[in-house]
Amino acid sequence: MRLFRLATVAAAAVTYALVVLGGVVRVSGSGLGCPDWPLCHGHLLPPLQLHVLIEYSHRTVATLASLLIVATALAAWLAVRNRPDLRLGATIAAGLLILQVGLGGITVLLELPSAIVLAHLATAMALLGAVCATAAAAWMPEATGTVNDRAGAHWALAAAGATYLLILTGSLVTATGASSACAAWPLCGGGLSLSLDRLPLVQLLHRGTAAAVGFIIVLSLVAVLRRLGEHRSVRLTSALTLTALALQIAVGAAVVRLHLPAALRGLHLALAAAVWVGTVILVVLARRLSAGSEPAVLPAMERHGSRPLGEVVLDYVSLAKPRIIALLLVTALGGMMIAQRGWPSTGLVLMTLLGGALAAASAGAINCWIDRDIDRVMLRTRRRPLPAGRIAPSHALTFGIALGVLAFLLLAFEVNVLAASLAVAGLLFYVLVYTLWLKRSTPQNIVIGGAAGAVPPLVGWAAVTHGLDLTAVYLFAIIVFWTPPHFWALALHTKADYARARIPMLPVVVGERQARWQILGYTLLLVAVTWMLFVTGSVGWIYLAGATALGAGFVFLAGQTVRDQGVRWSRRLFDYSIIYLAMLFGVIVVDRMVIT
Repeated sequence: MRLFRLATVAAAAVTYALVVLGGVVRVSGSGLGCPDWPLCHGHLLPPLQLHVLIEYSHRTVATLASLLIVATALAAWLAVRNRPDLRLGATIAAGLLILQVGLGGITVLLELPSAIVLAHLATAMALLGAVCATAAAAWMPEATGTVNDRAGAHWALAAAGATYLLILTGSLVTATGASSACAAWPLCGGGLSLSLDRLPLVQLLHRGTAAAVGFIIVLSLVAVLRRLGEHRSVRLTSALTLTALALQIAVGAAVVRLHLPAALRGLHLALAAAVWVGTVILVVLARRLSAGSEPAVLPAMERHGSRPLGEVVLDYVSLAKPRIIALLLVTALGGMMIAQRGWPSTGLVLMTLLGGALAAASAGAINCWIDRDIDRVMLRTRRRPLPAGRIAPSHALTFGIALGVLAFLLLAFEVNVLAASLAVAGLLFYVLVYTLWLKRSTPQNIVIGGAAGAVPPLVGWAAVTHGLDLTAVYLFAIIVFWTPPHFWALALHTKADYARARIPMLPVVVGERQARWQILGYTLLLVAVTWMLFVTGSVGWIYLAGATALGAGFVFLAGQTVRDQGVRWSRRLFDYSIIYLAMLFGVIVVDRMVIT
């Protein structure tokens, strides 16, 4: 059974690669790179030309995928006879494979007729879904008993169906040559007036479908989480699917707004396929996990809404972690000031900071939803709204997702797509990479996860310049190196809490003495990085003096933390680190204002 499971995963991975390569073939115009089939220019080995190699790579991966799918089907019938569900899924995949191979040959021989190309993609996506569904089912026990709550599975199925429809409309855009019909996003330019030309209408049809489907997917996944969110596999799959959806929207906008080369447009299809895979896996999970499940019972005060409105509002505000937001906005403003070499337009500042605040609030709320089990254990966090039962987990998740979507739309429309994409990337990195993975798995969680908190100055820089450069990278690096001493100082003070919650924070894993030395080491690196802004000429002497004085204070406190093994200096270091970062970026603002 273990070998069968590994085979299904391999088949799913290679089939996904096949679909992505098929998208690259289409957007690069390589469909007739090999004008004959199954050979290429009459030979087994093709000539070394770009379009030929792209098409031939697609065929090679198709061969590998075919072998894996056939092998999986044979294994399902010979080795896992006690699982009829796996036999059914593997057999359907094998049947779709035969149809797909035939359509592929007809597509080449008839020189890419639009209808056959569309059918080829539709079959490829169905094949990918069947293979991934089989792989997901193989890693779960067979469903037993009667499914008591089918609503979760129905919502997941709605998300999968909507995604499949979206992919087909996207294929229609490519098949009709409407990919470049609109030079603006989200509309085609010219305000709200719509062109009646055929190609712009096809493009707008796809975008309208994408908006509706995106809403359906988010709504469906929230509904699934409300019913089955206690299962980690459901939470992780939903989070990854929403991530792929957000990135797909961002890439679709960037293709138009940033005029990406055609070869990179295949990423749009790759992300759509990832959303499709995620929704298909959710269907399998929902059908298996919903057997015998009952919706979670809300606390009485949440269910009856008996609390004063003011208290409810304050609880939702606390989910957003407003103190962290304020610090992040200071760094974003510093990035804008140094990029502009002065004060940007007030409207741009307001829109950028508002969008950044919404993105940070979204990250905070989703973080609270994911970490609610940890927060119940830790003394420092057990009074938060979710562990205390004052807000339902599903409501907190919906609140966080809504804030994230609003942040992206605001930044994309009122600032630019790059700033919006960076903000959402930081949000997703914090939620998916740090909170879901690193925080619970490695003592280096903060070292790597600090990249999420370092995104705001990049957003500010991109808002002004519509791009990034080395100075923006230095601003990013400052926060990356600031994060470990900041959080480890807190961890020294709350070590027992992290140990109780089984979070591998550095002082818990390696001991306090080594953690204190690492705090000092990262502090020295931080001060060195802050000087690089002056060395590159991005700031003047006012900043150098301020950064040096602030850095001296940081190094002194870090040194005292090494000398004194108690918690007094580590607490002071933590408090000072917050003041340090705010004042450092404040000095950047002052330096730019005075020099300008």
